[in-house]
Amino acid sequence: MKVLVSTDTSCLIDYQTLKKYEISIFPLNVIIDGEEYLDGITINQDQLRDAMRANKKIKTSTPPLGEIIEYFEGLFAKGYDHIIHFTISSKLSSMNSLFNNVASDHFAGKITVIDSYSLSSLMLSHVLFAYDEVKKGTDPEKIKELVEERKQSNCIVFIPENLTALKNGGRVSPAIATIGNIIGIKPLMTLQDGKLDKEGMVRNSKKAILDKIIEFSTTMPLSDYDYFLLSFDANPATLDYLKAKAAELFGENVLIDGVLPINVCAHCGPGTVGLIASPKINGKSLHEYIK
Repeated sequence: MKVLVSTDTSCLIDYQTLKKYEISIFPLNVIIDGEEYLDGITINQDQLRDAMRANKKIKTSTPPLGEIIEYFEGLFAKGYDHIIHFTISSKLSSMNSLFNNVASDHFAGKITVIDSYSLSSLMLSHVLFAYDEVKKGTDPEKIKELVEERKQSNCIVFIPENLTALKNGGRVSPAIATIGNIIGIKPLMTLQDGKLDKEGMVRNSKKAILDKIIEFSTTMPLSDYDYFLLSFDANPATLDYLKAKAAELFGENVLIDGVLPINVCAHCGPGTVGLIASPKINGKSLHEYIK
């Protein structure tokens, strides 16, 4: 059976990386002042940053049903018998439900949809794990079971620069955003078990992320996990500080540079910094796949 791994741009596989692997990618969208753009095709992070800094109206939406059907039909036309498709966490988006409905209604038994419970580099690690298993000849349902096991222990934390984008996306009230921005506090957001929660409020992003690096080192050791320093137009001095401190604590090259996907950036805004602990892929660092 010829099996293909598929995902969307929530996992941040760029199109150059895709040329190295037999992995298909579905571009998600962002809407700026009513005009739709496709992630990695007609918009990139720099363009989104400029639009958000200019206070343009930003939102995201699910893709039209017809586009999803056409996407899968095009892949099956290339001779694949089965597709394993990953979605961003179902607790962040309706994407998983949408793709499951398409799979059952239009491609019964031919598509295995996997809820990544994650995004960014962590989602990417699940995708590449599945890719390796496909190459071994592992059955798609068994691959789904293995992914379910490996996504039990992982974490993402991030801190936006301010509350403006969260307010614009309806995730905090205008009153709370105004007060928070005036006194300089911002939320420490965590993604665990696929769900986004506010762990607390912080003033110093550098210290909060550094504390998380130290915390991760005890619960998710570097021997088993990669650490990704996420950023979306974050302060370069903050990133340099965190890299230097991590190097002092754990040695060089502890933190791998990462970015937040556009559909997440649209909600958290420029200036965001974060951290991901991602399980290694059969003992190999994700960095070995994407370098």
